[in-house]
Amino acid sequence: MSTETTQPGRDGSVSRRTVIKTAAWAVPVVAVAVAAPLASASTTGPEPVQPGSATTLDGGTSISTYRGGNPNEIRINQSTSGFGFFIFDANGVEYPDGTYVASTPTITVTWNGVGDYTPILRDLRGWTQSGGSTASGTTGSITFLYSGQLLNGASNRVPAPYVVLRPTTGNALGPTRATVEAAAVNFDTIDSSVTI
Repeated sequence: MSTETTQPGRDGSVSRRTVIKTAAWAVPVVAVAVAAPLASASTTGPEPVQPGSATTLDGGTSISTYRGGNPNEIRINQSTSGFGFFIFDANGVEYPDGTYVASTPTITVTWNGVGDYTPILRDLRGWTQSGGSTASGTTGSITFLYSGQLLNGASNRVPAPYVVLRPTTGNALGPTRATVEAAAVNFDTIDSSVTI
């Protein structure tokens, strides 16, 4: 390794050669200093919920009848109260909203009864039909998959799809059991049923 000493000019100034050598070393240092904050600011996004996590699905569903209209109908998930989940660490402390994502969240609406009904998908609210049928019948089932990311926390709740069952013929609402079931990977299934 060679060393070079430089002497300031007679007037006390720094030589041109010293300025060029210093600039050659300074530029890479500035480039690294600028690049480091950009790399540390990148994120990978929310983590998927793992098996055995301290969490549960939480949902608000509504199943009601509308009588006195023409047609009468059974209204499923008319309310927008929401569906979501919370997740806790080993000490029981809730993780911040948006830290975790539920994989493949689904809602299934089923009915079984005396009356023959035609299901109407009134408002899907970000869900897509992924199974079942909208064909008329005394029994039926329709499954919906959430098309966005279902993230943990109260601020990330999403309303369930709004489905209406109307009598296929006439206007009578026969005795019918309607059920809303929510599921996701690594969660226990939750459901709510009403006999009308």
